[in-house]
Amino acid sequence: MLVFYYGTSFFQQVGLTNPFLISMITTAVNVASTPISFWTIEKLGRRTLLIYGAIGMLICEFIIAIVGTVDPGSKAAGYCLIIFTCIYIFFFASTWGPAAWVVIGEIFPLPIRAKGVALSTASNWFWNFVIGYITPYMVDKDKGNLGSKVFFVWGATCTLCVVFAYLMVPETKGLSLEQVDCMLAETTPRTSVKWMPSSTYADSSEKKTLSSLNHEHLEHTNV
Repeated sequence: MLVFYYGTSFFQQVGLTNPFLISMITTAVNVASTPISFWTIEKLGRRTLLIYGAIGMLICEFIIAIVGTVDPGSKAAGYCLIIFTCIYIFFFASTWGPAAWVVIGEIFPLPIRAKGVALSTASNWFWNFVIGYITPYMVDKDKGNLGSKVFFVWGATCTLCVVFAYLMVPETKGLSLEQVDCMLAETTPRTSVKWMPSSTYADSSEKKTLSSLNHEHLEHTNV
């Protein structure tokens, strides 16, 4: 998200010409990449998408940081920044950008779902504010002056995303909200991919229908 908040000023600080045009390119990549998640989130699953999306993002972040530190201000470093920023945005827009919101909507038990989604949304925008507020102090020349080195920080946060997704995010693909509750009670996030529901929505509907028919039959018999 910081690429969209401070992209123009950051690209200008590291010596790139026409930073506004580059920001427009990164925005176009974001818009074009997001619809890919409509297919991948059901094909690959939430957990897989988050893990591999974060791995792709951290690789891009560290490449930008290393090249920008070893050869600062060079044309090669500039091209590297543009190319891998676009690749980073592709990974974010097609994985964490939409998938995180899907997981938030599916993961909380029914009694606390509204509060859980509300707190998750508030937390997201709180940390957006914090990171957006401190970033100028990290990259401005009269303050932290990290330049491309700031991508080491963002790469480290993406590494934490991989660890978090692997240890804490269960796979909820193809499950109803009730089945997600059962899955969380019976398995762990790391083994959730192999979990299979003991009953399906169709089974429960059939049972309700049979129960209703039996009840009507008993009432008719008693009459």
